[in-house]
Amino acid sequence: MNNRIDKLAQLFESFPGIGKRQARRFVYFLLHKDNGYIHDLTTGIINVKSEIDQCHECYRFFTKTGKDVCDTCINHEHSNQLMVVEKDADFENIEKTKVYDGKYFILGGFINPNEKKRSFARTEQLIHRIKRDTQNGKISELIFGLSVSPEAEHTRIRLYTMLREKFPELIFSTLGRGLSTGTELEYSDMETLKHAFNSRITQ
Repeated sequence: MNNRIDKLAQLFESFPGIGKRQARRFVYFLLHKDNGYIHDLTTGIINVKSEIDQCHECYRFFTKTGKDVCDTCINHEHSNQLMVVEKDADFENIEKTKVYDGKYFILGGFINPNEKKRSFARTEQLIHRIKRDTQNGKISELIFGLSVSPEAEHTRIRLYTMLREKFPELIFSTLGRGLSTGTELEYSDMETLKHAFNSRITQ
């Protein structure tokens, strides 16, 4: 098989949720497109890397403004609530509901149950953020805004067990039963998210 096709397919395989077969379909899809499409695609990738920054507070991606912190963190600086979500798409979906008016932390992934495998969750950064904010009196409630899945539940339990020992003064809560098992926050409708937030359970 063509070595260049294999190499490009391997790059696509590194995308979340993409397997070998789908990765090769992407390659053949691109081979059928004209040079104008390829140019627009590659230019778009280069531009998004050069024009998008990552917030030093919540770790979400935002359009560069010359500041290290995004507008959401600046506008909610005085909130005493911090919601932990897995990814940027979850943040965006919750923001659309306008039911939550506090700060966020993008975890970046789940804690892997297999200790030998790498975890992409920003556990240490979260602990540092909470430690700083509790010392400054800027946080009183930590909300677990995670999806309803075995991986998310394992992560929530691990974080709760770890954080409640370090920060016993904090109120811990999780989104309510509006979310059914297996639900991705990213794809939940607004009414479901509103109900889940308003019926959140204190631990």
